[in-house]
Amino acid sequence: MQAQRMNLAAAVALMIGGGAVLAVPASANATELPVSGPGIVVINEIDSSGGEPGDWIELANPGAAAIDLEGYVLTDNSPEDPTHRYTIPAGTVVAPGAHLVIEDGESDLGLGGADSVRLFGTDGTAVVDQYSWTRHAATTYGRCPDGTGEFAQTAVVTKGSANACADAPTETPGPTTPDSEPWPGDAAVAPIAGGITLAEDMSGLDYQYSPDGSTLWAVENGTGGLYRFEVTADGGVTPAQGWETPKRVRFQADASKPDAAGPDTEGVTFSPERPDSVFVGAERDNSAKSTNRNTILEVNVRAATGPELVATTEWDLTASLPSVEANTGIEAIEWVADSELEGELLDENTGAPYDSANYPGADGLFFVAVEETAGVYAYALFDDGSASRVATLESGLGGVMALDYDESTQTLWGMCDNGCGGTSALFHFGTEDGSAGYTVTHIARPAGLPDTNNEGFAIAANETCVDGTRATYWLEDGVKADALKQGSIACAPVGTPPSETPGGTETPAPTGSPAATDTQGATPSPGGAAGGGQGSGTETGAKDDALATTGAAHLVPGMLAGLAALTLGGFALTRRRDA
Repeated sequence: MQAQRMNLAAAVALMIGGGAVLAVPASANATELPVSGPGIVVINEIDSSGGEPGDWIELANPGAAAIDLEGYVLTDNSPEDPTHRYTIPAGTVVAPGAHLVIEDGESDLGLGGADSVRLFGTDGTAVVDQYSWTRHAATTYGRCPDGTGEFAQTAVVTKGSANACADAPTETPGPTTPDSEPWPGDAAVAPIAGGITLAEDMSGLDYQYSPDGSTLWAVENGTGGLYRFEVTADGGVTPAQGWETPKRVRFQADASKPDAAGPDTEGVTFSPERPDSVFVGAERDNSAKSTNRNTILEVNVRAATGPELVATTEWDLTASLPSVEANTGIEAIEWVADSELEGELLDENTGAPYDSANYPGADGLFFVAVEETAGVYAYALFDDGSASRVATLESGLGGVMALDYDESTQTLWGMCDNGCGGTSALFHFGTEDGSAGYTVTHIARPAGLPDTNNEGFAIAANETCVDGTRATYWLEDGVKADALKQGSIACAPVGTPPSETPGGTETPAPTGSPAATDTQGATPSPGGAAGGGQGSGTETGAKDDALATTGAAHLVPGMLAGLAALTLGGFALTRRRDA
């Protein structure tokens, strides 16, 4: 009887999504189940971006009989890794038309923005069903129609029930891997010393230099957790005192709502002009995942004594950014000083080289990367919650997941994840003929860095160089252990005189101070961090002592010889003002 059932099951196939999904043999105890015909199991819905309470996978039985799933195996895109394999336990039977949800806490698969789910039969090798994606869905990925159709982004999340399908399925974009220059450093990359274990949904990184001890900031997008690490002499990290566990960033509106899901924080940066503060970029509110809310939040970390950090100021940039899916918005953020941009960046509001006098009190620009467009957008932020978009940069990649500005080489790094093979776009402001604009060079990831869902990237300051190299850091989304990795990059030459810019052109007179864009629902809280401006041009008073300096006064201005070898030899895109 067992052999007959196995032959019958093996003969039945259901065509789904252009491929055959075979019903697998029933298990040894199938004779005790009310099975009147072949059971069928498919992967039906996937939430890979921090659902409730975490990532989850939904299986469905669209067949006419119950199916026993004991011994079936679920994996992500690393089926050879025993820690990424989940064996379905005994007693798991799915009735006809029913749905089974496997929670992240059960499976510990740790799904990322570019990942796969595979379902194997009881032998652990025969693939029953599988689905791969290269970006998180704004909602979930699910079969449309429920149980039998192709995968598409669903209209709403329907965990444990029939899928709600959008009218027009959204296709997952394919990976983009442009030609690139080799990594300018050692190929070796390894998990960071100290065995740091982080949350599963890690995203942004930023390195804050101080001669008295540097800091590595990190954020995770599932709960809005902000991590603060002290960097050791060997480049390793340890949690800062009082930061043994992450502190949750909160929207102002959630200050009295401890159960609120909080912001989907994807990036982190700091500004020495706001020494008490750290800034995070969020693409949505985790309480309303299907709605865009591309926001920069400022939090006071000097006064942080409890487990939560309520934003002192918020800037909602949603209306001024391109319209994208809710989970493909702001993915990274980085502050750059005015001194690095004056006369070099082309201001899209004036058509002239950037002049900070047009944005009184803004104190540098904040660059944000949008995942779906792979664009990078520069903003002047003001203390009243308003903002003005100053410039748009095109990366030439399929996505930008991390940003980091290296003052020693005067380049803004924009890193893609495994959707682009881990390639980075290096933006250098100014052009060869002296006009305002930028060039882009693509750089390959180091050979020792796994091509995984890395969403954070940071470079140590040039002052930390030892034997011609300094540390680099990557942060992987979707894993808990070994998410933070360390490598190295070549140091910038010290003492190289600034390069002269040939053929400079006259800068047109400013056309007036561009009007700040009022952000929606963004207000500074009383007693917010000092510094910055008011949009009206009012200058503010003296700043408090900095938590840590960037060491910018010790860095060499101008185009350095090491960078020139990269930017002149690689792929270049130029946006400039005509002479």
